[in-house]
Amino acid sequence: MNEIQTSEKSKIRYDFLKIRDRLEPALRHAYSSSILTGIKKLEEYRSCRTAMFYLSYGSEVITDFMINEFLADGKDVAVPVIQTPGDGIMTAVRINKLEDCYDRVYGIRQPEFNENEVVAKRDIDLIFVPGIAFDFSGYRVGYGKGYYDRWLEGTDVSKRIGLAFEVQLVDKLPFAGYDLPVGKILTEKRIIEIVKN
Repeated sequence: MNEIQTSEKSKIRYDFLKIRDRLEPALRHAYSSSILTGIKKLEEYRSCRTAMFYLSYGSEVITDFMINEFLADGKDVAVPVIQTPGDGIMTAVRINKLEDCYDRVYGIRQPEFNENEVVAKRDIDLIFVPGIAFDFSGYRVGYGKGYYDRWLEGTDVSKRIGLAFEVQLVDKLPFAGYDLPVGKILTEKRIIEIVKN
């Protein structure tokens, strides 16, 4: 990525974080609930055995009750674990309950790393991806550390679903060769199909 793109991404990150942070907590909760309703309407939801969720942080789309819903429906849930901050490596680890996620890396909750609970990418049916901004081609701007783009490499784009509020959508974002798009974006208002299954 060239310096202009890096600078553009930094500005987008700053601007859209401010926009998202301005959403009232009650509104974020209501919007997140609407997004869960959208998830449950997906055909992929019914056939999903294992999903990977991010553990929501700050003003992100709230995933806690989504995770609880999936677990209550008898589905397996994996979440990201970073063992060594700064090395760019993320692992998907199965959890049985949210209370297992008490460690914090970069301020984000995660469970303790347990090699017996590592879930292979090929065994994950749905991957819910966070972002600060998303465009209508499925590209996203995250926090800039690159963990998700590295981890998503080799996964099927149709399994990747971005979760966002409408205020996080933009027509076009700068992207580089290592940026991987999502196949769908779910907001409180709609399901945006980017890649047909």
